[in-house]
Amino acid sequence: MIQPLLLWIVSVALLAGAFLAAGHALLTNRDSKAAFGWIALCFILPLAGPIIYLVFGINRVSHRAKRDYFIKISRDSLPTIAEPEGTDFRPLSKVGETLTKKGLSACTDLQVLENGENLYPQMLEAIDAATSRVLLASYIFDNNATGHLFVDALHRAQQRGVEVKVIIDGLGEFMSLPRIGGRLRRHNIEFVRFNPVTLLPPALNINLRSHRKLLIVDGRYAFTGGQNIGDRHLAHRTDNPNRVLDIHFRLSGKIVDELEWAFWRDWHYCKRTHEVPSFQSSNENLLVAPMWSRLVLDGPNKDLDKLNNLIMGVISSAQTRVCIMTPYFLPTLDLTGAIIAAHLRGVQVTILLSGHNNIVLAHWASQNILLQILEQDIEIYYQPAPFIHSKLLLVDDNYSLIGSANMDPRSLRLNYEMGVELFSEQVNQQLSDYFESKRAISRRVYRDAIANRPLLVHIRDSLAWLFSPYL
Repeated sequence: MIQPLLLWIVSVALLAGAFLAAGHALLTNRDSKAAFGWIALCFILPLAGPIIYLVFGINRVSHRAKRDYFIKISRDSLPTIAEPEGTDFRPLSKVGETLTKKGLSACTDLQVLENGENLYPQMLEAIDAATSRVLLASYIFDNNATGHLFVDALHRAQQRGVEVKVIIDGLGEFMSLPRIGGRLRRHNIEFVRFNPVTLLPPALNINLRSHRKLLIVDGRYAFTGGQNIGDRHLAHRTDNPNRVLDIHFRLSGKIVDELEWAFWRDWHYCKRTHEVPSFQSSNENLLVAPMWSRLVLDGPNKDLDKLNNLIMGVISSAQTRVCIMTPYFLPTLDLTGAIIAAHLRGVQVTILLSGHNNIVLAHWASQNILLQILEQDIEIYYQPAPFIHSKLLLVDDNYSLIGSANMDPRSLRLNYEMGVELFSEQVNQQLSDYFESKRAISRRVYRDAIANRPLLVHIRDSLAWLFSPYL
């Protein structure tokens, strides 16, 4: 009598578990195919299915970020202008305005700095000239000759009485061992690790990374873009097989306040500050400016999907052309649809990728996606080695998006990223010239080259694509 009763209890419990897991998948999963797959698994394997779903199917990343990253800093000193007088940026400017609920900030100067040879001297010179504060954030801060130059410059600034603060990503710091944190600590430079990876207490998550790169000096200058700090960005070092080509930007004007505000948000989050002081701005938002800009923050917290939706929105608003440059190209389905739809409307779409990739799995997974786009006869090019880490989005003749984000799920779903919208024909033309110079030396990719890959290569690339959300 006991055995049939036990069997009945176990059966009911398994069925209840399957219903609970399937119901959760139905209510929380935004991808209908994924939801259907999880529901089917839960009922086909009523014991293993719910357990597998519990471990792999629930998106804890976003829940944790929304719970942990909750820092509010007053933006009262950051006024913006929706439509500056004498400008005509609609409808492109409306997309970011709707997403961020903020207008535009004046940008009085912008310099494009290609590779470490052009970037690092300007950053170090700005640090050495600092009189008030130096705020530095980097995903990777290598413990090598270049990293030492920065630590020494930060130390000199601190000895002059300059306030120095450094944010390093807790995982990115492991890209160079021993970690740079030890050297910063020996120089008494105050730094924090963004979501540090630790054994005790256990914190081994590899997601929720800060991919943002920022240097702000005295509230006057801000450097941002895709370059980290390290010898790898010295492009002229041809003896280095791991060298990286990239671009970065130096900005002045009201946009610097926006970027500094973002730095302090991350700083207080890392410090777990309970009483966050009000933000004090350093620049006036002019009524007339040579270019206009807007900061767009993205992350798995309340800023989830902002950059993905921004990119999709501006591509959908394009009238004449879209130029995409990215090292990792694993667009979401909706973003792929926006790219194809723009092409079908008669917009000239050009995509420039790195032919040599530092993450082989990402390159394989990307090839699995390219066929769908190449079937529409959209132009895709591979840049020659070494690895090209530059990121750009140019739309029509007056919109440019710069920043830290790649066009892949890790950047657009898991990382904390930042983008800066630039509204200026002059800047757009300058970056278009840069884009065209890279396209001119690149190799166009045709549909047949991707479609005619050997079967084993197809299988390899398809398997890599399965892991694309985490590459």
